[in-house]
Amino acid sequence: MSINQKFSRQVRNGKVVYVPATPRTPTPIKPARPQPPRLLIKLRSSLNGLLLAGVITTAVGLAWLSYQVITDPDVAFWLNQYLPTSKGKQTAAHQPHTLQQILQRLQNQKQSPGKPIVLAADGDANSLLTATKDILIPIYDKNCPQRSCQQIQSLQVYRSLKLPTLLRLFQGKRYYRLLDRMPVRGPTEEKLVNLARNPRLVTGSTQPLNLSRIEVYHPAPKPGSWLRLTGLRSEGSATATYGQILYFHPDEARLVLMLNWASPSGEYPQWRQVTGDQQPELVVKQTVGLEPQFAVYRLHRAPTGDLQMEHISLAKPAFANQEYAQSLLLARSGLWSQAQKRLLAVQKQQARQWSPQAQAQLDYINLHAAVAQSQSQQVSASRVQTIVARLVNGEWSAALQLFQSPKTDPAEVRALLAADPGRLSARVEAFLGVNPKNQDAIAWGTLIRHVQDDPKTALAWAQQRTGKNKASLEKIKKLVKRLEQPRYTPKEVPPKVPKSQSPNNASQPLTGKPKQPQTPPSQPSATVTPAPAVKQEELVPKLEPVPAAETDPMPSPTVVPTPEPTAKPAEDPPEL
Repeated sequence: MSINQKFSRQVRNGKVVYVPATPRTPTPIKPARPQPPRLLIKLRSSLNGLLLAGVITTAVGLAWLSYQVITDPDVAFWLNQYLPTSKGKQTAAHQPHTLQQILQRLQNQKQSPGKPIVLAADGDANSLLTATKDILIPIYDKNCPQRSCQQIQSLQVYRSLKLPTLLRLFQGKRYYRLLDRMPVRGPTEEKLVNLARNPRLVTGSTQPLNLSRIEVYHPAPKPGSWLRLTGLRSEGSATATYGQILYFHPDEARLVLMLNWASPSGEYPQWRQVTGDQQPELVVKQTVGLEPQFAVYRLHRAPTGDLQMEHISLAKPAFANQEYAQSLLLARSGLWSQAQKRLLAVQKQQARQWSPQAQAQLDYINLHAAVAQSQSQQVSASRVQTIVARLVNGEWSAALQLFQSPKTDPAEVRALLAADPGRLSARVEAFLGVNPKNQDAIAWGTLIRHVQDDPKTALAWAQQRTGKNKASLEKIKKLVKRLEQPRYTPKEVPPKVPKSQSPNNASQPLTGKPKQPQTPPSQPSATVTPAPAVKQEELVPKLEPVPAAETDPMPSPTVVPTPEPTAKPAEDPPEL
């Protein structure tokens, strides 16, 4: 028995017995399997993670899409395009359509759609990532009595489907839904007359006027879009324009008529900075001839929160002040420069009471005064035109200086004053109401009354205005006397024609010695003294008489005097 032999302890029949342990057979060692590379292990784990993330994302995406389909009708319509059961529902009138489908449907309904206009877009209008896009389609009247007429019947606004950013990547064609429909009814002539008193806008019709064009203002106040509807009224070579201003706000999703406008001068309203506010003002030019006139509208919020356009008026002063009221009186009479000077003085004196409304009225007067001053400073080929510009601007003294000039025809000034419809006389009365002692204004008032009313009445009015100032009254009488002078016609003195250029010697050459007349062979030749050679400077006719030393020694033929030109008819006075 080996000392190193091992025993195992066992229990047999309740007794502990030590039995020699049997040696165990050693387990054979299996060779180790080759392990995969670490890169492959990482790849497998990444794929498993991606697969798990994909499953989770798909589940969340389907849940999100299901929620969007339930809550958003635009998403539901977009998804239905890919379902075979929804093909029959796309033709319904209430369903969204592509732009081509909308235009085709309008034509099938015997309507005449115009070119679509982009009103607003959340970003680039041509990008697929744009959330929404609003377009306007004008509908023209097919039953227009004239073939060449273009009459807008209604306006239709469409908005594209508002899809989430993820779905816009798969949008494909853009679909539009009808947002607003607005019938177009043009202004009446009664409204236009209240806006701008001009015969070009009146024809006697009581029907609404046609509107033929629509355009979007760029640039214009934000937010929203501003549109201009325009109609034309032609009278001879002159064209007047009228129309309406519309406003579209994306949040309100509707078209709103803001105002009617008219321009006898044929110009479109423009957005300009007049009052200096952050928002520009809409300026409508209503000037006719040399009479500056503008209608200015500024934006403001009504108590209800709606956006409105307020016309800047000169009817009431911004605060109680006599000088302020007199300034507005001059402005309403057309004396813009005079009103500007007085109102600027009031602004310095009453700085504490000066308000935004007062500043708006001052800016409105400044706009007209700048035009009136520019016209009065222009040099015109017609002196009467310059006189009219000075009178319109209230420059009485400068206008009198032009009238007294020898180059001014009194008959043209007389025709101008006779054709005045009352605008010049209204200016004179308004100015004299503020400055009753201005002698130059009194002189023009006398001249106007002398032509339009009666000479005796005009002289009595002048005597009442001048009072005891005899020098001023004598000056006015001289002006009236000049006004009564006949039309100025310059006379030309007929030049003395040299013998070489007379009708009897027309066949003789211009240079050299004149040909001597030939006598018949049966008669003896008479001795003829040759005429001296004609000098080159004598060939040009002169208005002044030729000196005796340079005249031809032979007697000159009798020259029939040229009849004086008849007096030309009086030209039409320039339009105020």
